[in-house]
Amino acid sequence: MADKTPEADPQPEEAAGEQPKSSKTGVVIIVVAAVLGIVVGSFVVAPRVVARSAPAATEGSAVESPEAAGGGEAEEGSGKIYSLDNIIVNPAGSEGLRFLMASVAFEVHPEHAVEEMRQQEVRLRDVVISTLERQTMEMLTRPGARDSIKVKLADAVEPIVGSDVHVRVYLPRFVIQ
Repeated sequence: MADKTPEADPQPEEAAGEQPKSSKTGVVIIVVAAVLGIVVGSFVVAPRVVARSAPAATEGSAVESPEAAGGGEAEEGSGKIYSLDNIIVNPAGSEGLRFLMASVAFEVHPEHAVEEMRQQEVRLRDVVISTLERQTMEMLTRPGARDSIKVKLADAVEPIVGSDVHVRVYLPRFVIQ
């Protein structure tokens, strides 16, 4: 029996020594899995979910119906809508930790301006992204921020579409994460 007792003593000490290592490993695995889940959710799953819930208008498309972009009155809805979807930017000062996902729709008068916008989509997208990237998180989240951003976007696209074209901006998707 004396032989069995010394053998039994090292096993509990070894088991006790192994438990903190495996619990530390378990914590590390949980933390890594959580971070990986957040990254995948933010950059893979969220854009797909938002894209599925987007209106039928496709990227860079003209929409006949003003209701599709948020216009309801006859005066506001008498033009054609040109939409830029899936715009994702990091706001100024966010150091890549926050992002804004948006769709921007432009209602233009006269209607022939939609064709010009379609031809200038690359320039339009660049101007929109630049304008949104200059906004800080404080600017994006304060009351009335959407209205001031709409004005800034309308002013930013005026050189592209021309001063004779009336532009009204809608933000059908505006998600800050």
